[in-house]
Amino acid sequence: MTLVASDTRRGGDGLVAGARPPRSADSSPAGNSRRLGRWLLAQPLYSLTLGYRAPRSFFAVAPDSWPGDATEGRRLLAGEYIAHGIVGEVLPTGDDPPWQRPDANPLWLAALNSFGWLRDLRDSGETGAAQLAVRLIDDWSDREWRWSPQTWRRDVTAARLVSWIRHYDWLAAAADQGFSGRFVASLARQRVHLRRIAQSGLSGHETVAVMKALVFADLAFVHDGKTFDKSLEHTLARLSRFLKRYVLHDGVVAERAPHLQVEVLRDLIDIKAALISAERQAPAELVAAIDRLAPMLRFFRHGDGGLSLFNGSWEGDRTLIDLILARSGSNQGAPGLALMSGFQRLAAGTSLVIVDAGSPPGRGMDAMAHAGTLSFEMSAAHERLVVNCGIYPGAPREWRHFMRFTAAHSTAVIDDTNSTEINELGTMEYRAGNVVIDRAEEQGAQWLDMSHDGYRSLYGIVHRRRLWLSPDGGDLRGEDMFAGPEGGPVTHPDRRFIVRFHLHPGVQATMAQSGQAVLMRLPSGRGWRLRATGAGIGLAESIYLGEEGRQRRTEQIVLVGRVPGEGLTVKWALTRMEG
Repeated sequence: MTLVASDTRRGGDGLVAGARPPRSADSSPAGNSRRLGRWLLAQPLYSLTLGYRAPRSFFAVAPDSWPGDATEGRRLLAGEYIAHGIVGEVLPTGDDPPWQRPDANPLWLAALNSFGWLRDLRDSGETGAAQLAVRLIDDWSDREWRWSPQTWRRDVTAARLVSWIRHYDWLAAAADQGFSGRFVASLARQRVHLRRIAQSGLSGHETVAVMKALVFADLAFVHDGKTFDKSLEHTLARLSRFLKRYVLHDGVVAERAPHLQVEVLRDLIDIKAALISAERQAPAELVAAIDRLAPMLRFFRHGDGGLSLFNGSWEGDRTLIDLILARSGSNQGAPGLALMSGFQRLAAGTSLVIVDAGSPPGRGMDAMAHAGTLSFEMSAAHERLVVNCGIYPGAPREWRHFMRFTAAHSTAVIDDTNSTEINELGTMEYRAGNVVIDRAEEQGAQWLDMSHDGYRSLYGIVHRRRLWLSPDGGDLRGEDMFAGPEGGPVTHPDRRFIVRFHLHPGVQATMAQSGQAVLMRLPSGRGWRLRATGAGIGLAESIYLGEEGRQRRTEQIVLVGRVPGEGLTVKWALTRMEG
């Protein structure tokens, strides 16, 4: 399979020349600090410091109104839980509790301990669903009163707090009289722990999720004294300061990932609803962030309603996305460009092109960022044509790593090398930078002229990509140019390049015109043709991981050649075929 580049930025033997081998987590100062912190948390004394006196009052904050999956709820009632395509047994009693089962998949364990499945049980419509939920919560509280790295992980604890609080009314209606006291006591202990570990080390979307949980917990106990009121004010002030930096002026989250656009918008909508339910005013910055996020979520949607596949995203749940946008209260349509983050959108007729024309996010926001600068996706009406490979949650670890490579995106790759370095630890080093964008419209046609210098330091090559979309959307033309800096000669010529067009699995592709073109047929029967000059053209295997829980084989069109000293321009055209 010719899908992915080498395991590091440079090709060949898989090593970066002159680079030191990465330090192991065990020997680094950060690793030592984490180990010490975990050792302290695991001590019995730490559990005692979480307090014995539970709050005397509880306020049921904004009951959960997001839809559950009735089928999954009935599966839970039968003793089976599925998350990220992974199936496991749920035993609320006995000697084999599910919460820290050694042989369980970590992603499955995290989802189970997050308790997001409470809404599935709630919506199952089955007798005994609430009683099972109460038994599982009691079982968790009895067995997991002491800290552990699996069940008390920061993001897992945050999700569990919110889910418990929002389902309290439903749970209490089916529980015994003592349940409320046990429930509140466990919540209070988890809140104390989450506040402590949230003082430092938060970044990106996790910050929003943790702040959301603390807001819900403080609101739940706010009638118990001024301590919770002050804590709430502090949390909201901290969240407001963070949102000013994290949600860019163009409305894109700093991690530049469409699926996080969904998560963060949903979390902020929930926080706003919780504050309203407690007759409190949402901070102005939170409301402004929602207003900025919603139009950009529309920006990232293809004609089929799913998400574009940039920076660790997958297609997502279209019905949920519709609901989130409806609850955002924003009616503003998708803009044509995102000035701060660099994303561009060309739309004409039934054709839609979305382009990543920005640098990868900076350190601290790049944990799942991809080396996909200048990649694009294209849909025709409600069907996807050109895609990036994407990555769904729960995919095998090696696929999550490989799908970050430049070769897993519809853009150009030089010498089997990533345009942004992703090292062995999964962090980004050298980034494709100096991304220049020029956009114009003329008589209904739209132009994009973009470039990045990700290959300048290694090969003395600047990649420039020009796109032109016709007024009726039936013709997308492109030029991929490889030249030296400032138009000078290439310092390391004769490097192989591949311009890739990954195709959606629903597209059938065949070579035509004596190997000079590729014909593509969409499921609807509509046809498209790709022709190119300046490079050889062919078909190769690819893989698509844009649908949750599925690995689908597909194909990619490849334009292959070598970059001479004077540089080279590859021209191509994607044209809709009539009839």
